[in-house]
Amino acid sequence: MRVTLSIPDPIAQRFRAAVPPRQRSRLVTGLIEQELARRDDALVAACHAANSDPALEKEIDQWQTFDDEFEE
Repeated sequence: MRVTLSIPDPIAQRFRAAVPPRQRSRLVTGLIEQELARRDDALVAACHAANSDPALEKEIDQWQTFDDEFEE
């Protein structure tokens, strides 16, 4: 898939000077993969922290005791 990105000129110039043409896509893909993995790890850590929070667990238990059916 082709993607168009906006990169500030000074960074684009350095990128073109430092990375050969046939290696640019691979480098950008690797950097994106690293960032996505970092964000996934942060989300997993936040979920684990939330799931181990006793106060939150108590609040969830209280919410689950409500009767969801309405009488008309």
